[in-house]
Amino acid sequence: MFDFFQFSLPRAVTEQLIERLDQMETTPLGATAIADLRRFSAQWKTAQGVYLIYVENCATYAGKAVHLADRLEQHLRKLRGRKNIDLNAVAFKALLLDENWSTSANEDLLIEHYRSKDECSWNKKGFGPKDPGQGRDDTRPSWFDTTFPVNELYPVVDIPDEISVANALGSIKGQLPYLMRYEEAPEAQSIPVNFAGVPRNARDVLKRIAEALGREWQLMLLPHGFTLYKGSKTYRHGVRLFP
Repeated sequence: MFDFFQFSLPRAVTEQLIERLDQMETTPLGATAIADLRRFSAQWKTAQGVYLIYVENCATYAGKAVHLADRLEQHLRKLRGRKNIDLNAVAFKALLLDENWSTSANEDLLIEHYRSKDECSWNKKGFGPKDPGQGRDDTRPSWFDTTFPVNELYPVVDIPDEISVANALGSIKGQLPYLMRYEEAPEAQSIPVNFAGVPRNARDVLKRIAEALGREWQLMLLPHGFTLYKGSKTYRHGVRLFP
């Protein structure tokens, strides 16, 4: 009798990671916990690792990142701008990895394990931190964007009553935790916009900007954010806010 044994290092490492993750307590996903993780990372001189995001005590998303704290901060920022989710119900577990073992930790095997338990339902559903790109603004929305569309009334602050269109757009884009894509027109720097009496939320402020630019501009609310471009285009998935 003879046989051949092939050792799978990624599977062995991933099984140990799962065992350790299952032993850990969850931590609410917030700025304080992420700051604590950064300090912990500095102490161990490594930032890479694996993590789980929990919603209402259920493992909802599994991932691997070169910089855990940065990735979790991206996820937190994304969730802050979404409807239909209670941030108080969101938590996480994070496990730092020594650089010698990081390459052996297999993200797909991690996801496969939790999927077999009917968990990690957000994986491969559009929750990842990637911008879909301008050319895909009118493609069918992901499951995540459909289930948790952006909050169009997200507050924007520090915008005075009188400001140029260009400066207003720059300020809004920096504040919104979701996509805000717009055409950078040279004349926008010299076009004034008056926000007196306008509620300081993304939708109303952007509508006023579109009005200041003129009816040849089109403002769209999409499941994953806003677009503001010169010209008219029909979108299959989205709401035209102006004109």
